Amino acid sequence: MIKIIQSFLVLSAFCILPVSASTVVEEIISIGKVSRVSIKSTALGETRDLIIHLPSSYNKSNINYPVLYLIDGNRHIEHAIVSSNLLQKQNRIPEQIIVAVSNNNELRHDPDMAISKFTAFVKSEVMPYVNNKYKTSGLNTLYGHTKAGWFTAEVLANQPELFRNYILASAPLQDDEAKIYNKILANGAKENSQVKSLYIAVSEEADEPYRYTDAFNKFVHFLMENPPENLDWRSEYLKEHVHMTTAIPSLYGGLTHVFNSYQAPSFANLEEYIDFGGFIGLTDYYNKRAKIYGIDPQVAESTLLNLATMLLREGEHNRSLELYLASVRDYPESAAAYSGLGQVYFSLKMHEESISAHQLAVKLANGINPSWQQELFQNRLESVVKEMNN
Repeated sequence: MIKIIQSFLVLSAFCILPVSASTVVEEIISIGKVSRVSIKSTALGETRDLIIHLPSSYNKSNINYPVLYLIDGNRHIEHAIVSSNLLQKQNRIPEQIIVAVSNNNELRHDPDMAISKFTAFVKSEVMPYVNNKYKTSGLNTLYGHTKAGWFTAEVLANQPELFRNYILASAPLQDDEAKIYNKILANGAKENSQVKSLYIAVSEEADEPYRYTDAFNKFVHFLMENPPENLDWRSEYLKEHVHMTTAIPSLYGGLTHVFNSYQAPSFANLEEYIDFGGFIGLTDYYNKRAKIYGIDPQVAESTLLNLATMLLREGEHNRSLELYLASVRDYPESAAAYSGLGQVYFSLKMHEESISAHQLAVKLANGINPSWQQELFQNRLESVVKEMNN
């Protein structure tokens, strides 16, 4: 018993030893630079502010950018910037201009009157200002949460030409879901109707007003039973969220969906690659992507390398070689491309070519690539040299 007490006392003394705190410095972090612009609105009869965020490359490039319009934007601008930056870095969406529009509760009082006035404000005043002031591509996305989500659905139904993409979360569509769906259906059947993308989400039924989820389920049922032509849509229940928290995951998931044509294709195995059309299918995909987004049609380096690695793993050495050769041709400063080329040459017993490729990879990586990657490329070179000397 005494030993137990002694042990406890020692442990207690250890646990309460004073800790020397490091210096604590408070600071304010910034998620990005924005511009606040005042517009004197004829439609609304008052001056209204816009908050505008430009992509990091804006002042250095000559390209035109898609625009994301946020209704109730003062509530969403911060998480929109964070989500966009993260998705852009992962090549899930293109860089885009973000325009936050405040509705000042118009959509919560006398909605029929408000929607005509507010739509006129967005269409005739906000969008022309943005298009005249900034380098825009015409590829516009409209985002709305709760009542602004209802507004987003109304715009898709009544003036679909204004936006290419529509994202709505926790929208109160009750009493309007059939009317909105039928208008979307009729619009899609029109000759030369443009392809639209739609993402719609709510939290789980227990965490939304019942009428919201009931309308959501009916609307999704309409879409499933008779999908409108030229509508690329996705619906989602956002688990572990409540009505007011769906704003963040819906924007993240919505941007990912509406820009799926921007994302690089990936293949788990050879069969998927062949079904896609092989290298011809891959180049066709990037050509179509370039036309949509006004960007270079060159196949992304990461796509080529990931695909070549998969083919090498599958034992498709010649197919893999084709892609690695394309990689070093299109990205001659890529150490990873030359290292991969060295790997496939080694698998083909072309040892001299493998050593040359690995040597170039090590040279290109020096001082540029991360240290772990430099070490990897050096180890690969040494392994090939050792194999040749044995």
